[in-house]
Amino acid sequence: MSQAWSVYVELAARDMPDSVIEELCERLVDREPAVGIAPNGNLSARVWIDTATARQAADIALKEVAAAAKGAGAGQTIVGFELLTEEELDRRNAEPLVPELVGVSEIAEMLGVGRQRAAQLTQRDDFPSPVAHLKAGPVFLKDQVRGFEARWDRHGGRPIKPVQLTGADRRLLDYLLMAAGSVSNEPIRGWLDDGSAEGENADLTVVSCGNRLQARYPSDLQAVRDSLRKLSRERLVSVAEVEDRADEETVVDLALTSKGQRVAAMH
Repeated sequence: MSQAWSVYVELAARDMPDSVIEELCERLVDREPAVGIAPNGNLSARVWIDTATARQAADIALKEVAAAAKGAGAGQTIVGFELLTEEELDRRNAEPLVPELVGVSEIAEMLGVGRQRAAQLTQRDDFPSPVAHLKAGPVFLKDQVRGFEARWDRHGGRPIKPVQLTGADRRLLDYLLMAAGSVSNEPIRGWLDDGSAEGENADLTVVSCGNRLQARYPSDLQAVRDSLRKLSRERLVSVAEVEDRADEETVVDLALTSKGQRVAAMH
């Protein structure tokens, strides 16, 4: 079964006139080409190949691009190529060009502290390094700050004030801790009392995704939604994104905070 492959090819050719670029594009017209200049100044071409395997797609693309480049007067020396499925190319194109950045004020809001305390935290050895220094101050990658929040021992060993949690809240916290500590990244499946008169259970799945967790559950299960809100209000979890999907499933990206880890370990 064949599929569409996108093959990006870079040539050892620089300072090519427009006539060469147009000629190369014309010679590759059957491959829906995108011909241009790479960031390093090399001539590049992206073509589409329909074939069964990645190896076949690479062989065809390299052969045809080299021949077309030679015929257009750009030589045929290839310095590199990248091969992607159509789905992977679409996924990459959908990613933001610039990752989300935060300054000290946003960090203070994320961590629930004052701006002065947030500025102090950015000086810690285990805090992520800033990616740039602007007139307004240093800026950091938001995902890295979230990772710090999940590791941060906010209270430095002092006793945690009692947190009032329902049985469902505690079970959800336990499931999150189990997933966070899993070395196999296998999904953790759990059940919460849905609070109905029938006493039925709400089904959910928690899986570790690097330094984040992902909870999935049917969108109509209010018990899970309420427990997640409670854990977030108590700063036991840091919720990054909530997505209600078309298949009636809700997906929540989150992380256990250091407080959440300590509270979970107490039960």
